[in-house]
Amino acid sequence: MLYNKVKFFKALGDETRLTILSYLLEHSYCACDFSSLTKKDQTTVSKHLKVLVEADILKYEKKGRNIIYSIKNREIECLLRSLGIRDVKPCCDRQQASWLCFLVVAENRAGNLIDEEIEDRAESEAKDKSKVNLQAKKK
Repeated sequence: MLYNKVKFFKALGDETRLTILSYLLEHSYCACDFSSLTKKDQTTVSKHLKVLVEADILKYEKKGRNIIYSIKNREIECLLRSLGIRDVKPCCDRQQASWLCFLVVAENRAGNLIDEEIEDRAESEAKDKSKVNLQAKKK
């Protein structure tokens, strides 16, 4: 059990892997897409994807010649979001950082807050519905 947690956190200890995860928090991607997104060669990207799969963070599905990667499950997705990994994507060259980067980060944070509010409301509504169902069953 502890070994799995160590493997999980070690997998998060790399900038390229965090960037990959930040994109996957939006939607699934083909393995071939990450080369351009991370500006790394395909061999390097494949090694990083393998680490993330072995850490039980990602799952993959073969579709013809393509391999489509996605976050393994909703629980891991929520954990990654709570760690702020969604905001890791580089928005520009580090040496050319500008007010635009600040605006993108601020927009992402606002989006995260809205997403969290929506999730909280959905959970609250689900709890309310289950209470109503329990009360109806008791009658």
